[in-house]
Amino acid sequence: MENKESMNWKKKHEKLRERVFKASGAKSVSALDKQVTRAAVGMTTEEALFVLADKYEVGVSREFAKLSPDSQQRVSSRIVQKVAISNTTKNVKIDKRTLHINSPVHNLSFGDRNTVSQSVVKIDDQLAALSEQIAKSKTLTDDEKNDYKSDIQTIASQIGKSKPNRSIVKAAWESVKALGDIEGFAQFIVRIAPLIQAFIS
Repeated sequence: MENKESMNWKKKHEKLRERVFKASGAKSVSALDKQVTRAAVGMTTEEALFVLADKYEVGVSREFAKLSPDSQQRVSSRIVQKVAISNTTKNVKIDKRTLHINSPVHNLSFGDRNTVSQSVVKIDDQLAALSEQIAKSKTLTDDEKNDYKSDIQTIASQIGKSKPNRSIVKAAWESVKALGDIEGFAQFIVRIAPLIQAFIS
């Protein structure tokens, strides 16, 4: 017998569940539900559904925006963890040349795609530079550094996807751009702001 939480998320996200099912290639909806249950470690089954939606590149911007801030954070963190685990240093072909990607940010944003647009390359370079500046900062505490780096990785993991989740990018950027008020970071935020607009507007 299904528990109350399981019944609630299935009813609440019936249409999203159907879209994820079609994109996943699962043999049945019940098979997808088992995937959701297995993914729900340290999070609710509702949140796990959004993680799977991201995995199968199903657009969830509208539904994601309705999640609580805590749920959004858990989903974003899980997505970043999965991308970080699955990616290793690799060569990416860009404009008939090869770019060697080995920074944490680069690893995340380029993901498993063979080619990337110049706009992604530019923003990725700026995110990597910002991440380095955060690491060098004497103003930020270790916890603040970790929080900002996590948000940068969240952005990076999304911009390399064929269908970035705009709500996830926007939420993470809202946090990161607060660095603009701290000495030494304004120029980085100014450079990134116009580049990131295409991913949040």
